[in-house]
Formats: sequence, C-alpha cells, structure tokens
Amino acid sequence: MRLTDVLRPEHVIAPLRADTFRGAVLELVQRLVDTGALEHPDRLERLTSEDRVRDVVHIGDRVLLPHLRTDAVDQLTVALGVSAAPLHAAPGVPESSEQIVVLVLAPPAAANRYLQMVAALARALRTDEVVETLTRARSPEQVLAIPEINELVVQPRLSVRDIMTQRVYRVYPDTPVSELLDLMSRHDLKAVPVVGDKREVLGVVTDRDLLRFLLPEIVRLGTGERADDRPQERAIRDTPVREIMSRSVMCVSEDQGIAELVAMMVNKDVERLPVVGEGRLTGFMTRGDILRKLFGR
Repeated sequence: MRLTDVLRPEHVIAPLRADTFRGAVLELVQRLVDTGALEHPDRLERLTSEDRVRDVVHIGDRVLLPHLRTDAVDQLTVALGVSAAPLHAAPGVPESSEQIVVLVLAPPAAANRYLQMVAALARALRTDEVVETLTRARSPEQVLAIPEINELVVQPRLSVRDIMTQRVYRVYPDTPVSELLDLMSRHDLKAVPVVGDKREVLGVVTDRDLLRFLLPEIVRLGTGERADDRPQERAIRDTPVREIMSRSVMCVSEDQGIAELVAMMVNKDVERLPVVGEGRLTGFMTRGDILRKLFGR
C-alpha cells in the first residue's frame, strides 16, 4: 500500500487557516466531512472532543501526527495540513515550532494497517529536508509532488517501531534522585531508562527500585517526623541515579516483529523494554502499549 492510495489531493490543506494545533485538527476533520470521507458525520462531535485524539506522535520539532481508531470512518483515511507559520498549542499560548499536522483515522478493526501507516509517516517525516520542503508547500499539488510523500510505501510487516512510544523520557547516571522523582511524578512513569552521552542504554530505574531505595525514609516519614531540613534527607535526594538503577537491562530492536516480542515478554514475564536502533535508545515498549494500540479504541 502507498500513502497516495489513502491521501487524496482534496484531503491536503496547504496552507492551513488555523493557527492552533486543535484548530488544525478540526479543519482537517471538517475537510473530511465536506468531501464525504467521514462515513458517519453524526459522530463528528465524539471524534473531535478534547479527549478523543489520544495519541500524538511528535516527529522532530515541526511535525505533529495525531491518530486514532474511530467508527466515524469505514476505511483508513489520511489528511495532511501545512501551516505557513508555527502553530500555537492553544489560544493565548506562545507559539511552538510545529507547522505540519498529519491526521490518521482508521476503523477499530484496522489495527495493523493503521499502525503501519503511522510508522511509515513517522519515518518519512523525520528527515529535515522533507519537512523543510513541506513547510514551503502552498498547494496540495506541491505537497503530493514531494518524492518522499508521493512514493511512500507502507511496509506489510508490523514491527516494534510501529507500536513503541517514541517520545521517551530518560535520565543520565549523574541525574540526582530528586530530579528522577519529579520526572516520574510529573509524567506518571513506571520506569525510566538511564542513558550515556550517545544515548546508549546503561540501565533502567523502575518505581520498585525507587521504593526500595527510599524505604528507610518512608518508614521515618510514616512515624510523623518532618524530614525537610535533615542532612540525611538532602543526601538521599542528591544521590545519583547510577547508585539505584538496574544495570541488567533487556532491550529490544526497533526492527523486531511484534509477534516475537509478545512471545518474549510473556515467556520471560517482562512488563516493559527500552527499544534501541543502531545502539541508541529510540523508544520504549510496554505490555499496555501493545494491548492499547492493537486492541484498544
């Protein structure tokens, strides 16, 4: 399957009128409605509500790829918009650097093709030259004439990179425990990879590792003692991550097939894995990612 099989010229907007990310998504959805690509426009309100676009892939600094499965469409559908200027995250919020929004919609049953399309687009739009050419496009014809868009082929085999979380929070061996705690709390993380200067995976810190390390302090706090100003408390929070991380880390290649990965995670009872490509951390994979992206709505 090629991208141009599902990205029709009338579903390309260049330039977008909207000046916010949400406005851009609504503009693309409205174009799908106007051209009859949404088979069930009565479900439009549900589709465009604040919490419906659950996954947004950030590709570099200038591309946003919102995607979801919805019964508002009967087949895989792609719409692409290019803004002449960086989009705002929301009205009144300072602008960011994103100018390209690619919306991917698919019926609930089309999990494989949906994820393969998202992955193919993510790979194609990682290249600075492609993104730069797209931001200069001022018509659908100019967008579709870009070779990397016109000739993009979606691979039939579902791999780890098609499902992994690509925006990975990470820390370094010298990161203090206080920063790690703040990161995990702010983003509700269960585990954080520890990387070196070249993004090579050196270890991982899980919530279990943290609880084990902080247990003596938790016991003291449980007695009602105040610990804010104690030198021991400050020493604990300044402890570098290298002293509590797990150094024995199983990683998975981004090129590995999903079926083999699931078998390995089940057989070895592994809940989450860092994903690597050419020796560098490129993503993160959890059991929840697999269930949600393959079978969720």
